[in-house]
Amino acid sequence: MLSKLQEYFQPRHLGLIGLCLLALAYLSLFRYDNYGIEEGAALAMLINWSIVHQIASPVAFFGVPDLRAIFFVPLDMYWAGSLIAVKVFTMYILFGTALLMYRWSEEVHGGESSMMATALLLLAPITLMQTDAIGSGIYLLFCFVVAGWLDQAIHDSDKAIPSWFFLLILIAALATSMHPMGLAVPLTIALKWWLNPGEANKGRRIIISMGILTGVMLFVRWGWYGIDAASSNPLTILSDSILGSDLLRTADWSAGMLIAVVLLSAIGMHLYRRVQDTLSIMLIAASLIGFLHADHAWVLIAWATLLYLGIPLVIEMNQRFGKNGIVGKRGAVLSIVVILATISMVHTRQIGVIAKTHLKNPTDNIIAVLAHDAEKTDVLFLAASQWPARTLLVCRRDVLPLPPAKDDTAAFRNQTRGLTHIAFNPQLEEMHALSRNAASLSDIFETIALLPGGVVLKAKTSKKAG
Repeated sequence: MLSKLQEYFQPRHLGLIGLCLLALAYLSLFRYDNYGIEEGAALAMLINWSIVHQIASPVAFFGVPDLRAIFFVPLDMYWAGSLIAVKVFTMYILFGTALLMYRWSEEVHGGESSMMATALLLLAPITLMQTDAIGSGIYLLFCFVVAGWLDQAIHDSDKAIPSWFFLLILIAALATSMHPMGLAVPLTIALKWWLNPGEANKGRRIIISMGILTGVMLFVRWGWYGIDAASSNPLTILSDSILGSDLLRTADWSAGMLIAVVLLSAIGMHLYRRVQDTLSIMLIAASLIGFLHADHAWVLIAWATLLYLGIPLVIEMNQRFGKNGIVGKRGAVLSIVVILATISMVHTRQIGVIAKTHLKNPTDNIIAVLAHDAEKTDVLFLAASQWPARTLLVCRRDVLPLPPAKDDTAAFRNQTRGLTHIAFNPQLEEMHALSRNAASLSDIFETIALLPGGVVLKAKTSKKAG
């Protein structure tokens, strides 16, 4: 009986069953309101929805979206306007990326560490958080693994410019447009071909193409509009990788310190060994670049880097210094994996509390104040928000980006004419000038909310709509 079951059910079948069960768990933990979405993702969705529904929308003034919008095009054919469809689609991208990462790691490090790393990645709270937020970390990880595979395919091709080259350019552009960590793709590809003198002609074309691509994307996406604000303490946000959202706990940097030490140790060991694998170099480069802008996308990439590069080193160390038998050779590794899996599952499950109790981060609390006034459909509503895409997604009323700060108070008054609300975070350094301009409008606007995430100003007189 057992032999027949083994004949019909291969290990990959059990893995797919596990992904199905994990998908059900994710769906039960998602939040189904319009809060918690990354600004860049919200902008990409709104632009696509406006085009499909042919609706005039102020989203055209929000700036150039990242190329993540390309991913959402197939969804708009059938599920335009459905936020949960985008979340489920992002979950599928995650699962497909995890399978690709497993195959890559199996070839480079062996199946044992690959299975452990993939399981811990999918169980981690940061993975669910990025999926629920439609975060750029999921799509960046996808770009990294696909770019590594395409680079190898180009190396193996006998043609001067194989068709894979154009797809690699698209993937590199997609990664670069989303986040500064995306620069790891063109930098790694260009470096690999620069150090490969055996294919000088092919390498020259790739290096020039990557240089042009990077320059264009940096010009178009200068400042990477739409990404989450960087944390003031990278160690604190790094703790979210296994401890979950800080909405459910107090800020803690001790876990982040431990993770950072292990991550840097794993990176240092692979650099010392002069790692040659393209994807490994991309993960290392992205993790180091992300230190300069520590957000949840970086936390996901850093956690994946730690798992896929660190676990093989732990297995190697355990086997070298351990005794005979499975306990001696794998005892330390299994203990670490069990502890991490238990901590991850406990804190991942707790994320469901956020959806059930409708907890909001500081930025969403500001947007919620605007949403309350937007519910009054008989009152004119025209808001200027620091987060216009997220605000428009929640309020479903007219929202514009913040007006630029002006030295001339009269000119700034003219810019804000017709606005009913202004929402921004005056604590940010780049908002100090705008905060001074807003203070000069005290005769026109009054403060109706002053929260940790920002301030909401409301016009003292609001005209009735119509």
